[in-house]
Amino acid sequence: MTSVPEILQFSIRSARHCPAWLSGAESIDGFRRTACWKAFFGYLIDVSTQVAPRDVRGRDEPLSRWSRPATVKSPSAVSRFCNHYSWNIRAVIRAMRQHALDEFERFRRVPYSHQQRLELIVDMTSLHKEGKFEQLEPWIHRFNGVNGVHLVVLYLCHGSRRFPWSFLVWRGKGQPSPADLALKMLTRLPDELVKRHSRVPLVLADAGFCSKAFIAGVVQLGLKVSITIPSNRVTAQGHPIGQVTRQRQAITLPGLPDLRLWLYWVWLSNSGDGTRKKRYVISTLNVVPDTIRANGRKRWRIEALFKTLKSRFGLHRSGQYTKRGMLRYCCLCFLSDVLCHLETLEDASASARVWPDWRAVAQQLRRKYCGLVRLSELRKEIQTIEDVLDCVLLI
Repeated sequence: MTSVPEILQFSIRSARHCPAWLSGAESIDGFRRTACWKAFFGYLIDVSTQVAPRDVRGRDEPLSRWSRPATVKSPSAVSRFCNHYSWNIRAVIRAMRQHALDEFERFRRVPYSHQQRLELIVDMTSLHKEGKFEQLEPWIHRFNGVNGVHLVVLYLCHGSRRFPWSFLVWRGKGQPSPADLALKMLTRLPDELVKRHSRVPLVLADAGFCSKAFIAGVVQLGLKVSITIPSNRVTAQGHPIGQVTRQRQAITLPGLPDLRLWLYWVWLSNSGDGTRKKRYVISTLNVVPDTIRANGRKRWRIEALFKTLKSRFGLHRSGQYTKRGMLRYCCLCFLSDVLCHLETLEDASASARVWPDWRAVAQQLRRKYCGLVRLSELRKEIQTIEDVLDCVLLI
């Protein structure tokens, strides 16, 4: 069995003394308080405090090659916790979403926040899987050269607030496409999140989501969209997109005759050989090209999220063999990222940096909140020892 990230080592310790809301026994209102749920889940981010050794070229080695085995609980105990133990992951998801709504509402009261749009970014990431997983068989497929589980993720960004909202599993050919899954998640967004902004939220996506059904569905929801489109697509008049010579040109696509779109392009540099590639973008926004380029840079935030989840929080190292275990593992990884992001919002020095040092943030969060968990365990152990001594003295 592959080694287990320590975000789940510490979650095993919480299962023994979990509060009642985890099993659905009482309301989660108290759990919505920031201090409460950060104190309870703060130790899930321990994996990000590990330091990767360097290879002969001075690069960080992959986590899968050097991660240490579980020390708090065995891998089998972690597997039981994710796959068999009865605890309510939906309560955790609801609390995360409610806290995200509270943070967005708090940010709306900040001066000049109305000048920034709420960005709804969708993208797909793949979790490589090897071996046989009978219970995960409907979820394991090959996509873009990767065999494994493929997640379509919805990421919400508004100013400095960034929260992963939901994800769905792509089930292969013949099932709803990634674009259909993304549209499904956008449809489920609460009205208090989408309709309470002075500016209409903007959906950002790459060329994998540029289907006619997705674009029409987003517009029908009352949202703006800016999406990459392949150069070989043609307009309703039969002209290839790649032959357009002027930016900010109004076009229509086949099957969408009543929807006017605006065509732009951006140049992306290849860090390998220094060449530049031309990428075309269609948008319902009639703005200057510089605004489209700025929105395109914002779309890369979800790529940064995937990189952080995999390199620091062990998202790609899931060895779970059931659907329940896989979903719980992914949710805990997303939760770890949210906890560290909230910590950067509270720390002015960390939030001022363009790219936070996630290891330093995780260490700070661990010192602030993990000590409370350990002290609670020590108090319970002391009480147990005192009870035993009382029994011995009575004898």
